Amino acid sequence: MTEDSAKIDAEQAVPRSKVKSVVVLLVTAVVGVQLYGVTITSLPADAAPKLLRDLAYAVTPSYFEEEWKLFAPNPISVDRSLMVQAAWKDGETVVEGEWIDLTAIDNSVVRHHVGAPRAAYLTGRIAGTIDAGWRNVTREIRAEVAQETTPESPLSTDALRTRLEDDEVAADRIALVVDFDVAAMTYTTDALRALNPGRELVAVRYGVQATTVPRWNLRDEMTPTSIPPTAGPWRVPAEDDRQRRESVASYLERHR
Repeated sequence: MTEDSAKIDAEQAVPRSKVKSVVVLLVTAVVGVQLYGVTITSLPADAAPKLLRDLAYAVTPSYFEEEWKLFAPNPISVDRSLMVQAAWKDGETVVEGEWIDLTAIDNSVVRHHVGAPRAAYLTGRIAGTIDAGWRNVTREIRAEVAQETTPESPLSTDALRTRLEDDEVAADRIALVVDFDVAAMTYTTDALRALNPGRELVAVRYGVQATTVPRWNLRDEMTPTSIPPTAGPWRVPAEDDRQRRESVASYLERHR
């Protein structure tokens, strides 16, 4: 390579290096702005000053307002919480406890709010699938089954299955309800025993409470509204398993 050609290559390398630096800076700036916007809008409404939230909303509307239809729908408009209730043995009588919001316990840890205003994956998942399963059976049958049971005469899993068969519910729908019913009832049983050690549990039931979710840009102005829990049937508590119960107790203790 001659001295002249080396000089030309060096002169051409300078503008290419500048262009590369400018492109890298622009890409970094775009990514930084979008990361800022998504992070701030994902935090709880009171976690950042209004000015910072307004700036974040200004750079992220496409994430929430675009009509993506089937492939990426707008954010959900309703949250579902898993509510649980116990019936305890008190001497010769049975006493019903208050409804407890297990999803609220899930959401009580500060770190859950980093990146999302709601992170109760476990109980949220149970509540959503329970609600969907019972909707397939019909709300009328769900209400009838719930009304027929009492803390003094809770349903076993086999009795629940038989009750739905008597109403000629399709086998696949019965299987869906029973599978998630057992999951909800088992977790509910362990949670209630963990929260109330030493008390004799005679029946449990779960409920699904729906709460409206304000649109992302109205979270500061709108108050979510909740409806009373849609209760399932009173159920025979799951058999006590010490290891499983202690695991649930440890989880709840970390999230209260």
